[in-house]
Amino acid sequence: MTELYNFAEDLLSESISVVAVKQDKSPTHKLADLFNRPMGLDFAEQVFNSAWGIGAICGKVSGDLECIDFDSHDNNIKEIFTEWAKESGVNDILRRNKVYVEKSMRGGYHLLYRFDAGDQKYGSEKLARWETGDTMIETRSEGSYVVVAPSPGYKKLKGDLSDLPELTIEERDYLLNHAKSFNKFTASAVVEEAVEGAFDNTDPVSWFNWNKSGYAKLILKDKGWNCLGFDEKTGIEQWRRPGKADGISATWGNKHNAFYMFTTSWPELSDKVYYTPFQLVVKLRFDGEYMTALNWIIHKYFYEDDKIPYLRVGTDYYKRIEKVDRFGIKRIELKVWKKDEIKQDHGREIFKLIQKYDDFDIDPDNLQHSPIIRNCYNLYKEFPHSQKNGDFVWSGRLLDHVFGEQAALGIRYMQALYLYPKKLLPILVLVSKERQTGKTTFINWLNMIFGANMTNINPEDLTGSFNSAYATSNIIAVEETLIEKSITVEKLKSLATGKFLSVNQKYVSPYKVPFFGKIILASNNEEKFARIDEEEIRFFVRKLEHPKFKNHDIEANLVDEIPAFLHYLSTLPAIDWSIDRSGFTPDELVNEQLLQVKKESKSSLYKDLFHLFTDLFNNHPSNSTEVSFTPSDVKALWFSHDGRIGIQYIAFVLRNEFKIEPDEKVSRYFPFGMQYDSKGSFSEKKVGLCYTLHADTFVNSRIDDKTESVNDEPW
Repeated sequence: MTELYNFAEDLLSESISVVAVKQDKSPTHKLADLFNRPMGLDFAEQVFNSAWGIGAICGKVSGDLECIDFDSHDNNIKEIFTEWAKESGVNDILRRNKVYVEKSMRGGYHLLYRFDAGDQKYGSEKLARWETGDTMIETRSEGSYVVVAPSPGYKKLKGDLSDLPELTIEERDYLLNHAKSFNKFTASAVVEEAVEGAFDNTDPVSWFNWNKSGYAKLILKDKGWNCLGFDEKTGIEQWRRPGKADGISATWGNKHNAFYMFTTSWPELSDKVYYTPFQLVVKLRFDGEYMTALNWIIHKYFYEDDKIPYLRVGTDYYKRIEKVDRFGIKRIELKVWKKDEIKQDHGREIFKLIQKYDDFDIDPDNLQHSPIIRNCYNLYKEFPHSQKNGDFVWSGRLLDHVFGEQAALGIRYMQALYLYPKKLLPILVLVSKERQTGKTTFINWLNMIFGANMTNINPEDLTGSFNSAYATSNIIAVEETLIEKSITVEKLKSLATGKFLSVNQKYVSPYKVPFFGKIILASNNEEKFARIDEEEIRFFVRKLEHPKFKNHDIEANLVDEIPAFLHYLSTLPAIDWSIDRSGFTPDELVNEQLLQVKKESKSSLYKDLFHLFTDLFNNHPSNSTEVSFTPSDVKALWFSHDGRIGIQYIAFVLRNEFKIEPDEKVSRYFPFGMQYDSKGSFSEKKVGLCYTLHADTFVNSRIDDKTESVNDEPW
């Protein structure tokens, strides 16, 4: 093993991603993946045993590692570094945190540390330049790496690279801000140099800078800046900062199409720096998130006419495909698209304009949709409708038909779907053994309203290897449901309350997203569509009869009424989520059909014993109101010749389905309260841990109706 490999192993063990480099500092291997995930030890051994040097990769992959790089460019960088490091505030931060310091091969200095960056990614930044424009001080951050000792020519001065301190964001900013004070290059020259190669209209940023400066000025005005006027001779606008009564604080146009602020009294921008329109948008609207601002420009201005239907998420390319469904609702689908095909169809230049996202995310919002979430592509589609006051006769009739006496709960359910898409809801189940009762019409109506954020699947999809058919949907309808496997029922219940889901899609690496799916089941099997335990509180079951009205054009009527129905939902009082996290209490969801389903979900042994116990009490020779017995007595009396039913299984059903426990102490008892056997002979008492049943549970037993009647139409 070489010294470089041993050092690389130490850094990897401290979660610092590394790269093997040649003498010209270029990598000896592919680098892209290492910005997201450190290399393995086997690969490290392979590349470092023959490498010239080692580099530390900065950014999130290394725990927000950052380097401040002091570069000489044939100047006296030692004097600059010494003066910077001796400043009292800088010196205190460096000494107190034991920041790692090394000398580079060309006489410069590297300071490495970690800092509390939160969720934000910080790109590299030039802090100061020499008079010639060459970089004097810069940061190496996300997307870059820095060559470090023990590479040849690099020497450690202080600290330990495998034991880096973590600075606060305030400490880090202090170091950087003081470094900026050493700049020896004029700001106007910086802008002029940048403009020459950037404002040529070949990329979205340049296009924005030349065509949308008015948007950046609007942001300044929203922040309280005042434009004082335009000098036609010089072509310069004069601006005054917020809170200032007179005087000039900044200019626009002194050097090209840029904003130059010379006041030191407005902390959101640095003084004596030129800002292009795009830079202003990055700083003032997107809090410094460059990629989020770039993707916003592409989405807002380049997707307007569907000029660029492609996007890249991570390293995978996708194409946005627009379809119109049978209800006239526009749906946008993402399909994996090969990079080579994009290049063949459009040429290499299109890749400059393709949106680039770090990952997928889901942020459901039907009122204020945002396509970009922290530079992640939002898989929740824009809501396809707007509100408008009006009548919704057929929508009301359909709700009344589906939810019946629980219509108020149905309205609450629809309100939650529309206004609270992030909330979890009970599993809605629509059942009827007869056809044409409205189950499919109701599901179609939801598809009309929620468009691409709803999907229809089969029960088999829930247990398949790939879940992309439903993993990113907000509403999941499972039609013609008969779920025989308990694992599928558990999967449904898990989905109904899950927080995150790993998306498995063909030809795409799995990725994790927040999950906000609401489940709707439709089945022709009224009582056995799934096994539901007695304690289960996540199901809202509605039995549908034949509707009392006929309308062969109801779907067209429902589409026309959507804006009015949405307006009505938006005027309702807010849902009280304090009563239950699902917005519905268990008692509210109880109805006769739910109780019947729970009853039918009991085991065959429970059903047999229920009838046997009922018959026992109805025909008991002494009219006893309670009986005591053990599982052995049950086996001996009724199942002595049935090898499938054992004593342990009988005890399990008594405890878990009849909800009775045995006595804590052994007692003497007559089995089933019978003092005489079937032949009339006197029966002796037995000794055991008895279970006791009461007659009122079985004689004339009925299911109480716990539902509340809702007679008035809530709309």
